[in-house]
Formats: sequence, C-alpha cells, structure tokens
Amino acid sequence: MIWGPLVKHLWGIWVACIVAIVAFVIIVINFDPYTSHWAIFVLLYAGFLIFWGGVLTTLLYMYYLKKGLIDFSGMFSSALKLGIISSGVLTVLFLLQTIHILAWWNGLIVVVLAIILGLYFKN
Repeated sequence: MIWGPLVKHLWGIWVACIVAIVAFVIIVINFDPYTSHWAIFVLLYAGFLIFWGGVLTTLLYMYYLKKGLIDFSGMFSSALKLGIISSGVLTVLFLLQTIHILAWWNGLIVVVLAIILGLYFKN
C-alpha cells in the first residue's frame, strides 16, 4: 500500500496517540475519580480526545487511499478534520456519560451538531 508523501505527519500523530493512551491508562489506574482534582479530569479527557483523534484520522486517511484519491494533502486535511470532529463527539459523549446526563436525545444532538460542523468544514 502506498502511503503517500504525508506519512511523516502520520508518524507524529501515532506518537501523540501512544503518549495519550499511556497518559489515559495511567490516570485511570492511579487516580480515584471521587477525590481527584479537576485537572486530572481535563488530562483524562484530553488523552481520550487525542487518542481517538489520531486513530480516526489514520483510519480515514487509509480509507481515502483505498478509494484511490490522488490529492494527498487534501486527503490528509479532510481526514484530520473529520477525525478531530469525530473524536470530539466521542469525548463529549464520554463526558456526558461520566456526569450521568447522557440520554439518547443528548447524544443525537451532539451527533447532529457534528454532522453540521463536518459539512461546514467540507472541502
């Protein structure tokens, strides 16, 4: 599979994903959510956001390569935007579930807003 000239950006994203998942696991294992400071929760959600952003960006980039698209910089830009928006949705849903206010209509509103945002930033 030909990865294209933007593989150097993917290496940076993969390193950030590995650091983020290690930070996420360390926070989950070592800290009690009932006695933790708010900064711990910010780091937890930041690690979650960065990890899923990198994973989804990589998967979308591979999907665009499989489709046979030629514009590497456009593909990477589009994959990065959609990956960040999708990981933002997952993070918001995770946050709403954590504070026990996630219901189907809240999740639907978040997903619809993400779709609108994705269409707004479409190339």
